[in-house]
Amino acid sequence: MVVVSKPAIEQFSSYLKNNKPTTLFTQIPLVDLSKPDSKHQIIKACEEFGFFKVINHGVPMESISMLESEATKFFSLPLCEKQKTGQPQPYGYGHKRIGIHGDVGWVEYLLLTTNQDPSLHSFHTFRVALNNYMKSVKKMACEILEMMADGLKIQPRNVLSKLLMDEESDSVFRVNHYPPCPTAQPLSGNGNGNGDVIGFGEHTDPQIISVLRSNNTSGLQISLREGSWISVPPDQTSFFINVGDSLQVMTNGRFKSVKHRVVTNSVKSRLSMIYFCGPPLSEKIAPLPSLMRGDQQSLYKEFTWFEYKKSAYNSRLADNRLIHFEKIAAS
Repeated sequence: MVVVSKPAIEQFSSYLKNNKPTTLFTQIPLVDLSKPDSKHQIIKACEEFGFFKVINHGVPMESISMLESEATKFFSLPLCEKQKTGQPQPYGYGHKRIGIHGDVGWVEYLLLTTNQDPSLHSFHTFRVALNNYMKSVKKMACEILEMMADGLKIQPRNVLSKLLMDEESDSVFRVNHYPPCPTAQPLSGNGNGNGDVIGFGEHTDPQIISVLRSNNTSGLQISLREGSWISVPPDQTSFFINVGDSLQVMTNGRFKSVKHRVVTNSVKSRLSMIYFCGPPLSEKIAPLPSLMRGDQQSLYKEFTWFEYKKSAYNSRLADNRLIHFEKIAAS
C-alpha cells in the first residue's frame, strides 16, 4: 500500500475530486462465450457501448486466484522492495503519477510486457502465476476477436487475432492497486463505498481491445455515448472487454473505444488486472478493406501502431488521441 502522510494525502486528493453524477448500471451487455451465436451480442455491444462482460470464458479460477494472491503480496511489500522492479519508463512499478504529463491518481501499479519481462526477475512465483494466467487470457482474447470477425462477416476470421498471436505483438499487462482512500467522501446514494476521489482518470485505451478482471470492489465507471457516467457492478468471476482506439479505426468508427475511469473506495482496496491486446509495432492501422462499402471513405489516416503508441504516451490521459489521425472532410 502507498504510505503517505495526512498533509500529503490532503494536498494530493484536493485536485482529484469527482463531482460528476453517476448511476449504477445493471444492464451491462453480457456475452456467454460458450454460445456460438454470441458473436451477435459482441457486435451490438461494441457498437452501442464499446464495452461488455464475458462469462463462461474458460479461464481457470485457480490461475485467476493465484495471480491475484501474488499481486496482493507484491503491493503489501515495503515501497523499497516494490521499486526493485524498476521505475515506470514505461515498464515497472509506479504510484500516484500516471505517465509523464502530470496525470495523477490514487493508485499504485505494475506495468509489464507480456514476454519475459525482466522487471519480475526477483519475483519468481509472481512471474509463474502471470505466465499461467496470460496463456488462458490470451486464448480467450483471440476467441473474442475471431467471434468479432465472424459477426462482422470478414475473412479470414483470424484477421484480428493474428495480431495478438504474432511473436512481435506489442501487448502489455498492468496490475492496478487502489488502496482505500481515507479522505474520500462517499457519494450520496451509491451505497457501495465509492468516493469522490479519482483513482485513475478518464481515458480510452489505445490498443485493439483490453481484457479486464478485478476483485469484488466497485470503482470502475464507463461513459455512455451522451456523456453520462455509469458505475459498473464488480464481478470477480467474469471479465470485462473494452474496445480500444485501434479497433475503432479498424472498423472505421463502427465500434467506438469506451471512455472509462476508476473512482476510489473509502473502505476497501481494489485490485484490477488488465491485458492490453496490442499489434506489432510495425502493423499499419487502418479500416479493414472488407468492412468498406462502395465509395465509403476512411475516416482516418493510415498510421503504424508505433506511431500511435508514441502519440498516445505523449498525451494527457483525457485527450482525444485519435483527433490527430482523423481525416478532415472536404467542405
